Amino acid sequence: MSAIPETRTTERLRFRVPEEGDLDFFHRQFSDPEMCRYFSDPPMNREMAAQTIEFFSRPQADPWIRYVLVHYNSGEPVGTCGYHHYDADRRQVELGYDIWKDFWSQGYATEALRELIDVCFEFLAVDIVYVLVHRDNIGSRRTAEKLGFEVSEPCRPLDEPQQVCMKLSRNAWSANESGR
Repeated sequence: MSAIPETRTTERLRFRVPEEGDLDFFHRQFSDPEMCRYFSDPPMNREMAAQTIEFFSRPQADPWIRYVLVHYNSGEPVGTCGYHHYDADRRQVELGYDIWKDFWSQGYATEALRELIDVCFEFLAVDIVYVLVHRDNIGSRRTAEKLGFEVSEPCRPLDEPQQVCMKLSRNAWSANESGR
């Protein structure tokens, strides 16, 4: 595994690690009932949000990263994405993502995941990336399917029985991206 870049950019997004100044954003993002509807973790209070920022502000300390997704033109946080549950022996990693509800259905999750998948296949020695999606989160499932993810057996014990595991192999990604 080589050093993961702490910043990335796409057409509309700048990826960066969380900072202390993100407290209001993290609290809003992870305490809003509509946003939390499909999360496996309970809503965050401000103290939990501060602890989360502290945890994710040092991405090279462990095999995970969480990026804050910032709108390239406005500077407004759009959401977060990252990877966790890295398993070097099984050559797989789990991705996670959340887009603030004002930005739903505008392609931001697809744009962010496309870049994150590239990061995982380029910098981690993985052959499989997977996501756990709540079975009722139709938008998230469609986003994953659009990128080539397919429903599979769980890659790890599920946090909740309502989750569906979706996997994407390096080979499928290469084939999907070459036809883009």
